[in-house]
Amino acid sequence: MGKNGKAIKRRRLEQAAAQAAAAPVLSDDDEGGASVDFLGGLVTPGQLAVTVRTLETLTRHSELLQHKQDLKSLRTACFDFKRLSDESAAVGNSLTSRISAALAQHRHLDALVLLNELRLRNQQPKLGALQRWVRDCDAASRSDGSFGDEMTLRVLDAVLRCTNGEPENEEDEAGLRRGEKGQVVVRQDEWVHRPQSDEDLYADIVAGTFPPPAERASLESRFSLLQTVPAAERLPPNLHPALLFASSPAAIPLASSHPLTVKRHEVPHVPGAFLLADVLSPGECRSILAHAEAVGFRPDQPIGEEGASVLAHNLYWLADKPFLETFCARFLHLCPQQIDGKQVRGINARFRVYRYVPGAIYRPHIDGAWPASGVDPKTGEYLYDSSPKDKPQWSRLTFLIYLNDHFENGCTTFFLPSSRSSTLDAFPVKPCAGCALVFPHGDSRGSLLHEGSPVGAGGAKYVIRTEVLYDSYVGEVAEGVTGGKEGEVDEGVVV
Repeated sequence: MGKNGKAIKRRRLEQAAAQAAAAPVLSDDDEGGASVDFLGGLVTPGQLAVTVRTLETLTRHSELLQHKQDLKSLRTACFDFKRLSDESAAVGNSLTSRISAALAQHRHLDALVLLNELRLRNQQPKLGALQRWVRDCDAASRSDGSFGDEMTLRVLDAVLRCTNGEPENEEDEAGLRRGEKGQVVVRQDEWVHRPQSDEDLYADIVAGTFPPPAERASLESRFSLLQTVPAAERLPPNLHPALLFASSPAAIPLASSHPLTVKRHEVPHVPGAFLLADVLSPGECRSILAHAEAVGFRPDQPIGEEGASVLAHNLYWLADKPFLETFCARFLHLCPQQIDGKQVRGINARFRVYRYVPGAIYRPHIDGAWPASGVDPKTGEYLYDSSPKDKPQWSRLTFLIYLNDHFENGCTTFFLPSSRSSTLDAFPVKPCAGCALVFPHGDSRGSLLHEGSPVGAGGAKYVIRTEVLYDSYVGEVAEGVTGGKEGEVDEGVVV
């Protein structure tokens, strides 16, 4: 572009800025403020006018579209708005689009018919569509352990039969509960690796004696704030920012010679799921909990329709390299060495530490994949994806580390289709301190639907969510793989 072209472009931008400055600014209180008669009271006329004017300005000045990073959040919002608008209008003739529209409009009977057609055609939805369908069903267990609306659960059963198939014969279900006639979900016995410990750390935490008050400042000083995602930029928007802390090297020391032998145990009747026993010693679990409580857990409250939900308090922790190297050396050889021909590399440094209290239910969901998060060696800034561009890494296994187990209920429960039509089997896995529950994700076929079932009265569950990383495909991420994002609630906890 020559000098004249640049001058013209500069004048156009200056004119646009002048027009924007001269235009009347509409606040939330303009035109009577929020009214239930206008867009349900969630958006004021002034807010809508500002949004429309912003989009019109960007349309008139297409050169602004080159600022991709600045417009990233707008592009995401526009994409979601267009998708939901199409679904509400039943736009699109594909089976996937029609199923999405039916679920978005709560036409469950129509969705059942379409899902059966999808299964008969042996068609596979992409992972993003599968995750959205599960969220639209929103079939969380109730706090008393019972299940929700039967029609919604039948739709969920049909969704899983399209992706995970179904048992070929009843011999594979030997020893399982059959349930009563017409029962949609049959809860099986808890799978318990070993009895829970006698140590009730949560009682000491509530009493303020753990960690000892005199040690809190020292423990907290070993973590530093690495990144802050403003509340409004989280997905979905939140009342609280997302804070990511980094641990200093060897902040939480792990014994290089692990005193316990890590063993792998397959989870009965749950394909691809296994438990790694004793990845952490009892003392190491205590140390992680002490540091986490010293740094502090943050509240989580999405804005809008989900605002009334009570979410698990969290601590986002980027684990240091010495910790990761020592930790992985204990168990990585017990994980699948290859998935779809791609080599295992380690675990994601981005740890999400959650504290679940009574009443909170981590609704049924299917996990998305994550890249290898890390720190820029030159700038020290957080990198959502720190893997080399020519050797990308993405996760294929969820890795849940249980830090305590002295509480009632609070199982990780998997849902799988039964050999009986329109019936789901629920397989609860009892948390076991120091152990890791591992299971597949990142693809529409084989990813496991699961929930964090409610914790009993008087207790709390502490768990770390991270992922096992594998080599990925150079360039675009493999079809069907969906990633999480900074500040994003993994799925959501409802009460």
